[in-house]
Amino acid sequence: MKNIYFIEAKSPGAHIFSFTTLPRLGSILLGTILKDKGYNAKVFIEDIATPAWNLLDDADMVCISSITATANRAFQIADKFKKRGVPVVLGGPHTTFLPDESLQYADYVVRGEGEETLVELLENLNAHKPLDSIRGLSFRNSENEITHNPDRELIPDLNHAPIPDFSLVYKWDNAKTVPIATSRGCPFGCKFCSVIPMFGRKYRFKSIERVIEEILASTPKKTEHVFFIDDNFAANKSRTKELLRTIIDRNIKLEWSAQVRTDIAKDPELIRLMEKAGCFAVFIGFESINPHTLALYNKGQGLADIEDSIRIVKQHNIRIHGMFVLGSDTDDIQTIRNTGKFAKKLDINSIQFMVLTPLPGTPVFDDLKNSGRLIHTDWSKYDAHHAVFEPSLMTAYELHVETLKAMAKFYSWGTVLRNLGRFDFFYAVVGLYGIRSIKKALSDAKNYVDQLRDLITNEFDRKTEKLRQLLPHKNGDAKEIILNTASLEKNESVFFSEFLRNLDKKLVISREKFMVSKNALTITPFVDHIKDTHEKRKQQLADFYDKYKDRLGSSKVIDIEAISLYKTCFNIGLLLDVNAKKVRKAYERALKSIGGNAFECHHLLVMVG
Repeated sequence: MKNIYFIEAKSPGAHIFSFTTLPRLGSILLGTILKDKGYNAKVFIEDIATPAWNLLDDADMVCISSITATANRAFQIADKFKKRGVPVVLGGPHTTFLPDESLQYADYVVRGEGEETLVELLENLNAHKPLDSIRGLSFRNSENEITHNPDRELIPDLNHAPIPDFSLVYKWDNAKTVPIATSRGCPFGCKFCSVIPMFGRKYRFKSIERVIEEILASTPKKTEHVFFIDDNFAANKSRTKELLRTIIDRNIKLEWSAQVRTDIAKDPELIRLMEKAGCFAVFIGFESINPHTLALYNKGQGLADIEDSIRIVKQHNIRIHGMFVLGSDTDDIQTIRNTGKFAKKLDINSIQFMVLTPLPGTPVFDDLKNSGRLIHTDWSKYDAHHAVFEPSLMTAYELHVETLKAMAKFYSWGTVLRNLGRFDFFYAVVGLYGIRSIKKALSDAKNYVDQLRDLITNEFDRKTEKLRQLLPHKNGDAKEIILNTASLEKNESVFFSEFLRNLDKKLVISREKFMVSKNALTITPFVDHIKDTHEKRKQQLADFYDKYKDRLGSSKVIDIEAISLYKTCFNIGLLLDVNAKKVRKAYERALKSIGGNAFECHHLLVMVG
């Protein structure tokens, strides 16, 4: 094997990040390593330029890299080459965590950091040696059984890798930004982030001299914009300051950006050095303005940290791209709207409101998958701009649309004109791009929202199929609803009574005893008064059945579980064929009637006599 070609799969859709393509370094670095070993290596990055496919006709092996959002495209490309008899290798974060899926399309899967694994794979294949000893490799053996070799340890010394050769990239001149990595890993532990599962929590970094060498080699025109693609450029502040001092002392003229945390604002010397060394903008993961969400994300920062960082960074003439993640179990619609107002009030230069996305390999993915809250696994929608799971305090389609609306309010003509008035033409253009991309996303949202609604409704219908066939209603209007409130406290009883009345349903309230009628739909909420465990709730339901088994008789009974009070109300709406907007209004009015103090309600017994 001599001709080894790398392909980085194309992103599924445009968003604000698409304004400036930020290619990942993995394929370029691997291509450089193989070139230095005598292979004929080429790199094709679809987001930079669509490959001229005839240039790959002589490929001896094709290596395809993807993240979760680009996995479908990677599989499509892999299938194309595999049908032609060309060996295919898949790598990247998505493949690392779901290798069995990837082996449906590829011959080999390289898990984790692939520098050493890919070289050993080629050496063994060329020498006709067995593959069992190659750490970090997954493949099918001679009996077509999937084999996962043990994981490979993380590379301890990043200086050993060659300087990436960007000339290997097809139409690299189309790229506007040069990516440079000075480190790998992150010492923090955000639950939705795949960095730690992929690159570890230990913060590994290149020497200062090596980074300087890479900067000088990678920016021959002196006009390129450098993006330090480290997951946290200033995780080790003393080391970052040393790098910045070296750039300043050697008079290296450089315009650059990087990803950082709010904690940079607590180090005045660091901020001054960043400004002096040519920092154009910082990408800050603010994540949320909701204190409960920040704690849930394990973010280690508060609202005051966010506000202080914005103020201090702007004082040093450094632009801010603020990134927020919306949709946690403590976020509701108002959280999204307040976040939009917050971003506009503090005059952030550009923002990205991202939908919480459960990426394979992260704790969030495992939690949502195990609880049955993933709506689908169309990986092309796992791009942080589509809702793909059931949030706790809103519907998936509310999360999707409200996030886009918040973005639309930020990227307005007023923002564009404000930037033009400041002669900030770059961010005026960014604003125009934002307006266009969000307008298209809102236009496309209707089809996706309809898809989400159908998936959620179909799944609910499947769970309640037998019961719904017996419902005493016509055209969505139940003749009578009995609400059993004997086990509810006063405010809980008031809430459900108001909620059902706001749905315009004829209601009978049974306060003294359990009641079921042959001609009615009976609803019995089970409220968790003291954060009941799952096992305790199961026992409560068993006791209920035992107590009322004679009265239930031949009634059809179903226990509908939910993850919050709102979702319990949403399930009632699905049961009664009430549209989501009406359910939302009824819920908010009912909540207002008890002073806005929501309570826990995870079970709903529904009976038809």
